[in-house]
Amino acid sequence: MRWRRLVAVTALVLACGRPADEAHEESAPREPEVPGIETGLATTAAIRDVVRAFGTVLAEGEPPEVRDARTALAEAEARRTLAAQQVRRLESLAGGVAPRKELDAARAEAVSAAAAADRARKVLAAFGGDVARAALGPHEFWVIARVMQIDVPRVDPRAEASFVADAFPGERFAGSVDTGPSYVDPATQTAPVRVRVHDHDGRLRPGMTGAVALEVGTPREAVVVPTGAVVYDDAQPLVFVAEAGRYVRRPVGLGIARDGRVEITSGVEAGARIVVTGAASLLSASRLPAGED
Repeated sequence: MRWRRLVAVTALVLACGRPADEAHEESAPREPEVPGIETGLATTAAIRDVVRAFGTVLAEGEPPEVRDARTALAEAEARRTLAAQQVRRLESLAGGVAPRKELDAARAEAVSAAAAADRARKVLAAFGGDVARAALGPHEFWVIARVMQIDVPRVDPRAEASFVADAFPGERFAGSVDTGPSYVDPATQTAPVRVRVHDHDGRLRPGMTGAVALEVGTPREAVVVPTGAVVYDDAQPLVFVAEAGRYVRRPVGLGIARDGRVEITSGVEAGARIVVTGAASLLSASRLPAGED
């Protein structure tokens, strides 16, 4: 269409620059006016680093291995109690109808049961079993995030988090870390982190999987731009900056992306005027051979 061809040709000229004699004819360069192109300023915002992990929605508030450890402790405690009761019963009958070997066997069982209960208690403690289990509120779910062990020291309780379910890839469920990691699974070398996720529409179901993002570290001031301002030339991210009366390609480094904005770690300073709409058209135009309409 005519206007698209006009945008492409005009953008190509502006992106590639103009002869030096024409540039000197203008006393004050101004931002080019190209149909379909909108610009905005690169701003700053306080952001935090993000730890990403695989997550699973749970029907209960703890991983299966912790639940199994808690069950094992309950069974061991019950065995210890019964063994102690049996010893006391037989001791009251000592010298009477109770054979000596029965009393010795009961005492051995009591010692074994007490040792088993002690082991089960230590296993549960290693899983963080002493942490109080807060109840879920209305429209809340537990999500267990499996964090790589290298990120374990960075995760703090009560940190902000979010969950994107595979079933709803376009929606982010806000949440917060309920308890920090208390152990590392030697089989997977990951640590489970319990996240309280808000689901006001009740669409999450136990067993659903997805991606969890945990905010970590101290907030820092960073340069941010709308995600639509970033385009890719092969694998290189770049933005178009309006300067000296033309649009200039500027390779950039990317950081944290959130809420429709992405951190620029290098290549653009705060206050720079960048193309926020139409950057893809400028990129296509800049690739056209010279003289091509």
